[in-house]
Amino acid sequence: MNLDACAYNHSYKVTAINLEDSIAKERLASLGIVAGVIITILQTSAKKATISVQVHQTIIALRNEEARQIQVELI
Repeated sequence: MNLDACAYNHSYKVTAINLEDSIAKERLASLGIVAGVIITILQTSAKKATISVQVHQTIIALRNEEARQIQVELI
């Protein structure tokens, strides 16, 4: 499933990142979002333009377009 379709306060394991833009993919990697990492969905903005997630001890806001390209599985 895609990260943008996940439920709040649940944890997911990243299985793949399907971004073709290498700069965006490097940005996610620098934030710790890589295959195998555990992500918890915290909240979304009013119009779901951004999604707040927790990776390790860090809270990160992702654009919905980026979240749509991150494949996850419920753990």
